[in-house]
Amino acid sequence: MAVRPVTPVHRPTVVVALCCVLSGCGGPTPDPPAAPDPAPVTEATTAYPSAATAAPADATVTSATTSPTTEPSPEPTPRATDAPAATGLEEVDLGEADWIFRPGASVPETVPVPLRDGTATVDTVTYTLGEVLHVDLNDDGLLDAAAQLTATDGNGLDDQWYLWVATDEDPYQVSLPVARTARCGTVTESVSAVQGGVEVHELRRGPGEDGLDCASAGSDERTRTVAVVEARNTGEWWPAQVAPAGGFGGLCPTAVELDGFPHDGPLYAAPDTATAPVTGDGSVGVFALEGWPVYGEAFPGWVLVGVVDTVGGNLRCAWSEVTG
Repeated sequence: MAVRPVTPVHRPTVVVALCCVLSGCGGPTPDPPAAPDPAPVTEATTAYPSAATAAPADATVTSATTSPTTEPSPEPTPRATDAPAATGLEEVDLGEADWIFRPGASVPETVPVPLRDGTATVDTVTYTLGEVLHVDLNDDGLLDAAAQLTATDGNGLDDQWYLWVATDEDPYQVSLPVARTARCGTVTESVSAVQGGVEVHELRRGPGEDGLDCASAGSDERTRTVAVVEARNTGEWWPAQVAPAGGFGGLCPTAVELDGFPHDGPLYAAPDTATAPVTGDGSVGVFALEGWPVYGEAFPGWVLVGVVDTVGGNLRCAWSEVTG
């Protein structure tokens, strides 16, 4: 708070001059002069300089209000900042969280992984927390997370990235990984936080590349942005690809054929018609993928298919209803 300087008050100094009236030698001393009549009192309001200048000590200040107020003080109006602010996952330690891990990313079964100090060992497999990124994945203003969990078992390596969503209750882990690096398989070059999601840059193995040596990366290079969508049930979150084109945001199995066929029906990011179709008005082709059990029996009436844009050639996968 700024403090204003106080303006000093200058009062005039009254000098009383004493005059000695000298008379002649032996002369009589004159009578003192009569006292002057007192100055008339004029009724006037005394004006003081400002609040910064003190009034004279002998001044009497009379308030315009002669009796104290008896009205109670009003209650303060609550401010927006008085309410507790919603928080995301920026303060959550995922190294102390209970995770699930999907071995190979392709099976329905998951392994509970209770991380403590960022690590856990379950049935001889060691799980270690890696990088953690914070980003708003569902456009609700709260920071969610993408985090790396690596499983090692001897020479075996299964490095996966999972999404965590900030909710009104506990953080929610999306059970389907969005990126994976494995020996002799897909290589994830990078995962980074971007506007609206996480960007995954990966080198996948395409049809006919299963025989590559383990030191070689596949030729199917993709860069995609992944967010989350609520689907199937309230509070159930699915990975959704949002760029460069819409689609399923989890891992896409390898194509089993090189040629696709035209498709004009709706495709979805999750097996749920309540979600918005991801292909819009664009013309696409679809092709068959390897049948991973994780995408199979649990979703009757649905199939995960490969998708390619007729113009632009963007590759991804999406969910299609099975007809007939």
